[in-house]
Amino acid sequence: MTDLNELMGSPFVRVKLVAFVHFFFISNAMLGSWGHGAYEFYNFLFLIAMFWTMHSKDSIEAVQSALVINASSIFFDIVSIALHYGIMNGWAVAFSIINLILRPVSVALLYREFNTRGGTLQTGSVFPTSQQRSYQDIDRPTQPTPTNSQPGPNVASIF
Repeated sequence: MTDLNELMGSPFVRVKLVAFVHFFFISNAMLGSWGHGAYEFYNFLFLIAMFWTMHSKDSIEAVQSALVINASSIFFDIVSIALHYGIMNGWAVAFSIINLILRPVSVALLYREFNTRGGTLQTGSVFPTSQQRSYQDIDRPTQPTPTNSQPGPNVASIF
């Protein structure tokens, strides 16, 4: 049991597991004809976000995008299954329901990964203000901060 805990404690294994499991169930759920394209669209976006999360191992934005898409997909799955339950084949409905049941677990795993990468869900973390941005604005000159220390020796006066 400790091996499973250690395995799930590894961030990269967590992301790969979530991506693979959802890829398997989404692929099988898409074997039916959903008809409207919405199910395929948001699941395709989720898989792209998961591949981005695997590629950018240090990116908070990548895992945040996957987390938001996955969490909102719970609602979208409920609506899609409810609207198309009667016209879908049993195979596609079964896999879409299993995928829906697994989404809260994967949301928890992605949230754990989000925290591991240093993400927080504070106000302004999704749309930061200009004071919260991490890059330096090179278009505006910055003023040096004055200090109270004595200036160093004048190099010109030594020679």
